[in-house]
Amino acid sequence: MDKAGDFVVALVIYAMRCIEDGETEALTRMGFGPAEVESLAGLRFGDLKRIQRLKNHCLDIKVDRVAFGEMVRRIRDDGLSTEWEHALIRADAPFDMMRRLFGTTSRAYTKLRQLFGVSSVGRPREPTEAEALALWKMIEHRMHESRREVLLPADYLSISRECAIPLRTVWRESKRAGRDVA
Repeated sequence: MDKAGDFVVALVIYAMRCIEDGETEALTRMGFGPAEVESLAGLRFGDLKRIQRLKNHCLDIKVDRVAFGEMVRRIRDDGLSTEWEHALIRADAPFDMMRRLFGTTSRAYTKLRQLFGVSSVGRPREPTEAEALALWKMIEHRMHESRREVLLPADYLSISRECAIPLRTVWRESKRAGRDVA
């Protein structure tokens, strides 16, 4: 097995899922015609294993450089990097936050918490009235300053530090205020 075989199998599985979901437009964009769709529909698991072992592949891969550059820029601008994901986990980010920001699965969340030695702590305490007011002002300040509609991972960590309020509480209160991620 090699990387090319793995890539072809991933593409074939994706195409088979498109067939199953009736996404003919996606198949057409990938260059599959009626004959190829019929062939794909007839493949079995054993066929995928044999495809994976082939040394040649049938793909003509092209990268849309503009779209690729935009994707990379957006990832960087959104602040949704692995480093931020790890920083949030180390700061005891709740699962809901990690799922909404990064698409983290429950299993991955648990593994990351174990990796960084973060123990379970239960529900965050309610902030005092003074803390809630300071938190609200800080959230509003961040939103106004950045001209964004949502807070980024760096914002959550900074607000937690500056207000001396646990990250779990910052997340919960931002959701209550309607200022969580889109």
